[in-house]
Amino acid sequence: MMKKNWNEKEIKELKSLYPVMNTGKLALRIGRPLSSVYGKAHALGLRKSEDFLRSPGSGRFSNTRLIEGGIRTRFKKGHIPANKGKRMSEYMSAESIEKNKATRFRKGHIPANHKPVGYERTTRDGYIEVKVSEPNVFRLKHRLIWEQHHGKIPPGHNVQFRDGNRGNTSIGNLYLISRSHQLKSENSMYARFPKEVQGLIKLKGALSRQINKINKK
Repeated sequence: MMKKNWNEKEIKELKSLYPVMNTGKLALRIGRPLSSVYGKAHALGLRKSEDFLRSPGSGRFSNTRLIEGGIRTRFKKGHIPANKGKRMSEYMSAESIEKNKATRFRKGHIPANHKPVGYERTTRDGYIEVKVSEPNVFRLKHRLIWEQHHGKIPPGHNVQFRDGNRGNTSIGNLYLISRSHQLKSENSMYARFPKEVQGLIKLKGALSRQINKINKK
């Protein structure tokens, strides 16, 4: 399928709205794929405004206390609900069932905490993830940007950051490196540390690579 070139009207709209509008909504407005909008924005040197990044619409905020509290109180793996396999009439009165009908989700209901395509979030490791499709399909933003400019990432390769800042996903800050070369570079860097510290650094690197594999699935 041939890529449709951007016309002057689309470029003008992109320059005007990209800094102040959610990228997913902008992609829908222009009628372009999300990856195409990101790629063109980076090619034009466009960035989100500080006011937009501080706004709820950017989707970059999270409540750490609520998340940690949820982890402590969530059901443990293997938990079996008390009403599993039972009909509603077996554990609820007729009156309660009738009241319950008014609060049930209707078909096509969109939850209040639903995040639109284009929503961005930052992982604990500092990587930016972008929601690319429903339901809740996320991809690492730096990999998305790289593929928009250079095509699919070859097997056995990673995309790295030149300045070490995982939040700087501009194409000029990204480079492709084979995992074997990456390991050699890391090993040469480890040599200046004590063996105990080297082991911890290598363990962190292995963990990051495993996370990347999971994110690619």
